[in-house]
Amino acid sequence: MATHVGIIDQDPVRLVTALLHRKFKAEKMIFIGVECQKQQYEQLSKVLEPKGLETEFFQIPSDINIPLIKHKIEQLAERLKQSGSKVFFNASCGLRHRLLTAYEIFRTYHWPIYVIEPFSDELCWLYPDGQQQQQVEDHINISDYLTIFGARCELPDEDVRSVLDSTIKTLGHKWASNAYELGPGLATLNYLATTCRKEQKLDVELSDKQQGYRELGMLLDDLNEAGLSHYENGVLTFSSEAARRFANGEWLEWYVHHIVEEIKHELLTIQDLSLGVQVYRQIGEREVRNELDVATVVNNKLHIIECKTKGMSSDGDDTLYKLESIRDLLGGLQARAMLVSFRPLRQHDITRATDLGLALIGPDQLSDLKTHLHEWFLAAGGARNDVFA
Repeated sequence: MATHVGIIDQDPVRLVTALLHRKFKAEKMIFIGVECQKQQYEQLSKVLEPKGLETEFFQIPSDINIPLIKHKIEQLAERLKQSGSKVFFNASCGLRHRLLTAYEIFRTYHWPIYVIEPFSDELCWLYPDGQQQQQVEDHINISDYLTIFGARCELPDEDVRSVLDSTIKTLGHKWASNAYELGPGLATLNYLATTCRKEQKLDVELSDKQQGYRELGMLLDDLNEAGLSHYENGVLTFSSEAARRFANGEWLEWYVHHIVEEIKHELLTIQDLSLGVQVYRQIGEREVRNELDVATVVNNKLHIIECKTKGMSSDGDDTLYKLESIRDLLGGLQARAMLVSFRPLRQHDITRATDLGLALIGPDQLSDLKTHLHEWFLAAGGARNDVFA
């Protein structure tokens, strides 16, 4: 039986991804941690036990008392030796004094020791010498990733976009490529679609002024030609709720998701993808909900894409700080986030996003969205076009 041992810290994803690497054939994972990390251990167990891996929490003192920590880990090592298990130590995680103490002990037992390098996601052997590095397979999904960080998620049960499948790419690309010209018209279209939602109907009457908007007229022509609406005598009628949502600003996130789906067929490090993920986190007595417009896992790293069709003149900082916070809370140190904005970005927003480590795609880049997204995913590292044997 292969037993892996690792130390829990605030970013324990690499303890899990290594176990899902098929070449390891791991059967049990022992998580070393202090008392306050039991909840983290429970989240890790929720991910691993359904996959047939046994888990155990081995508690060590929380005090910075090296002799005492060493004594406890020596007890664990001796127990493993007596069991006859094939033992591996994953040295990827853990506070330094705990990690170095554990490393020293496991090294004396001549058990294999490895780390998962954060950027490349390669499995690198520290001991014994002469073993070749290898890419960790990409098997963790969005739900598992969020569970590790104490969140639960709901993935959409049905795809309302299915009735618009042939429209999303063509119309999405057309609108995205003409962001500056169509911006004012899309703002009005969004208002009309919102009015329908509030009144729980699919038709809305345009004012005389709205009927004279050139850009809005271009958009209505596009919707009519695509069969998503009917416009006559100043009344706009959407063909379905999906069509109304498309016009209500969701067209951008649907289009982004569609492009990522295309890239997924070309870039094998994209391992999971979902649209409109509802995420719930428990904060004290209340549950906080967030929605991820587009979420994907690339090279075992969570990627979050926020899509915005409205301008950010008043709430730019709030949008960026919220995106940074969600990235860090739900994905740990290796997670990445991007804002895709249909409206022009202020220099202040661009600078702030850079400071926060967020990627940006603005209206100038939307016409070549696939190229920019592809480059961003490549920057997540990993075996770009390899498949595992």
